[in-house]
This record gives sequence, structure tokens and C-alpha cells, in this order.
Amino acid sequence: MKRTICFCAVLFALVFVSAYAQSDSATRGQSMNGATGLYSIPTARIGWEGSKNLGLDLGYRAVINNDRGTAHIPALTVSLFRTVELSAAFDIQPSIQTYGDHSDNSDILLGIKIKLPTDKTAVALGGNVQIINIGNDKHFYNAYQPYLAITYSGNFFSMPAETTVVFGKTLYSGGPENISNIDFGMGFDIILFPDVFKNAVHWIIDFSNFGYSDNSWPNYLVHGTGTAWHRGILNTGFRIDLASIPNLKNKLLLDFIFNDLFDARERSFTVGVVFGLEI
Repeated sequence: MKRTICFCAVLFALVFVSAYAQSDSATRGQSMNGATGLYSIPTARIGWEGSKNLGLDLGYRAVINNDRGTAHIPALTVSLFRTVELSAAFDIQPSIQTYGDHSDNSDILLGIKIKLPTDKTAVALGGNVQIINIGNDKHFYNAYQPYLAITYSGNFFSMPAETTVVFGKTLYSGGPENISNIDFGMGFDIILFPDVFKNAVHWIIDFSNFGYSDNSWPNYLVHGTGTAWHRGILNTGFRIDLASIPNLKNKLLLDFIFNDLFDARERSFTVGVVFGLEI
């Protein structure tokens, strides 16, 4: 039933934007941890790269897993001087039952990104701080992830596309051991059939050996049980840019995401919305 409702929502949105979309819109959506990006990975873009020095994005996502419940992620992204981005998200995950008790499982995700002054290829240095399992004395720890993101434009079967590659490293304090793993992610943002939908419908796919946080939902509370830990994570879905509709001047995006598509128990569905404006 849930899959049917989600499919109908996506179909309705595609039909709606095909009737009203214009061709002069660009999208800079949030990744699932609040930073401007695809789904698990950030891009080298910031939320607002226009003429004004301050932009604000407000987002919400629901990560729905049939076996383990739904996580809710409100997020805030601030773009400064067309160069610097600050982000914050509160990952409200269902509590996990351990030894007969329910343990807190929610996380706070904070990020910063600095876009370098390059020409055609966008390059950004960023980092995030993840406060994992807040309020849980036994399983509380911090994760820190510096990264380099590179985004460049091209075409995919004559459709405009952007490719992003991310390299990073996750470090820990408060429990988990620091080892020599390297973070890597790659993804694509393809504008689907621009002759029909203009710039309104984006097909997004990304793959990484890290999730939107170190303990991304679904998980079993403890470190090392998030979706990306054993086989990596593949996400794909549609991002619909409703700002393409005439007379809608602010950013308004809808996300319909299939998370961890190839792993049975971790496979989830995410719906999200982002509203943004320049100030």
C-alpha cells in the first residue's frame, strides 16, 4: 500500500510539472544530512550561488523502513557570500530495544562547506561533525568527516547532467577505533527529458561507502550497523524542482528516494521537501 501511494505521488508530480514547468530553473537540493548535494553525498555546490550574499534552505525528510520504522530529519542550510555553506540536521530515529529497555538513537549532524574559486569544474572543501546517539550514555560517540567534493557538468544521452566525486575520511572520538578506511562516493544529477519537463525533473543516483551519517537509518543503534557499513549504499530517485513553475520565485523541491536499493533489510524509501529563499 505504501509503495502504491508513493508511486502515485511521483506520477502526479511528474504530470503536474510537465504542464507548468519553464526552462530557466536550476536546482541545488539538500543531501539527507542537510548539506547541498545528492542523497548520501554532498556536491561541490552550495545552496545559493546567485547574486545575493545570503540564502536559506529549510528541509524535511522521512526515511521509511518497513522492518524498523521511520526516521524524521528536519534540516537547515545557510549559504553565505556565494562561497560558504553551513548546515544542521536533527536525525530523529526510532529508539532501539536493548535488554528490555528502549535506547535513544537520534543524532545531530552539523556541516560546513567552502566552495573554491574555480571556473568550469566546481571544487569544495567541507567537513561535518556528527553527534551520534545523543542522550545515550552507553552508545554515545562523535564522528568527524573532512572531505573534498568535485562536481562537473556534461551530458548523458543529450540530457544535461552533473557528475560529483567525493573523497573523505571519517574520524572518531568517544568509542569507535580510528582505522585507515577512506571515504569515497560518486553520483549523478541528470535532467530528464528537458524538451518535455524543462529543468524540472532530475534523476539522481549516488553510490558511496558511507551513509548520510556514520549511523544512518536504519541501524541497530551501535556503531558499525548503519546501512553503508558492509556493502556500501546505492540511492536513486527523483528530485522535482517546483520552482520551474511560473511565478514561483523561491526554491521548492520534492525528493522521492529509494535508499540502499540492493540490500533487502536495509532497503528504504525517503520522501522529502526543501523550501529556500535568498535574503
